[in-house]
Amino acid sequence: MDPITHGVIGLAISAYSGDPVAFTNPVSLGCALGAMSPDIDIIAKLKGDYVYLKHHRGISHSIPALFILAGIITAGLSLFFADFQFLRVFIWTLMGCLSHTLFDILNSYGAKLFMPFTKRKFMLGILMLYDPVITVLCFLLIFVKEKTIAFYLCITTSFFVYLGLRWLMKQYAEKKVKNYYRHGYKICSVNILPALMAYHKWDFIVSTNNYNIVGQVNLFNGKIIERKKLKKLEDEEVKMFKETNIGKYFREFTPIYHVIKSEEMDNIVFKFIDLRYFLRNDFMHHATVIYDREKNIIQSFFHPYHIDKSIPVAEMD
Repeated sequence: MDPITHGVIGLAISAYSGDPVAFTNPVSLGCALGAMSPDIDIIAKLKGDYVYLKHHRGISHSIPALFILAGIITAGLSLFFADFQFLRVFIWTLMGCLSHTLFDILNSYGAKLFMPFTKRKFMLGILMLYDPVITVLCFLLIFVKEKTIAFYLCITTSFFVYLGLRWLMKQYAEKKVKNYYRHGYKICSVNILPALMAYHKWDFIVSTNNYNIVGQVNLFNGKIIERKKLKKLEDEEVKMFKETNIGKYFREFTPIYHVIKSEEMDNIVFKFIDLRYFLRNDFMHHATVIYDREKNIIQSFFHPYHIDKSIPVAEMD
């Protein structure tokens, strides 16, 4: 989700404090700033997209960092408000911080919740990067002036029912995809992700013995569109690429990938594809390693957002 949406969610959460939702209220301000603060890792963009994407939704989104960010924000706010209740503001600011990581886990990008102890990325993949239903619930919490216990219960229940509905939609999409492919292929795994743009559509990646199949299922009409059918390489060839620096980076960057091999002039070229995001008839993120005939690495590149954008990556530590 974008920082503005996270901020709106933070403001909405502050409504549960019972205080008026306003930027003159340190609870509201702390909760909103807390909800946006984990994206402070955007400063890594100063060193380029490679460094930024390597660290995005990493340490700044982890639980230890959220406590630190909440403390810094609360301490900063205490300088601007008289009669400041530090512990109360800290708790609500921390709630805002936690909401950021929670909602990132709920979409298809995920977050590394327990860094630096583990680099494992947690991802539920049930919400789109921008979700209109969540936005409407937040606006109700922010702009409805007279809030009763029944109102809070209704909003809270609606939120969890909606998450449950999205989970059921994901399970139904997975069932549709498995039924579609089970007769012609031996399925190894199926990944279901929310579509980038359409509420009623879900993207899928089916891994079989020989292929990675990428497509989209429309839950309204049950139609399945197959976008790409990619032939898998031999394990030894994939291992060769995975052991490179860019290969290690890319496997940490995305859990769902495909490797293709080609020959160009006197070189062997491996390309790594992030299968999660398909936009404008192409995948969003790629990586490339170029070998000579003796299998010495000549060049490595990371291609963030588009295959034509190339960032050289050093293979010598």
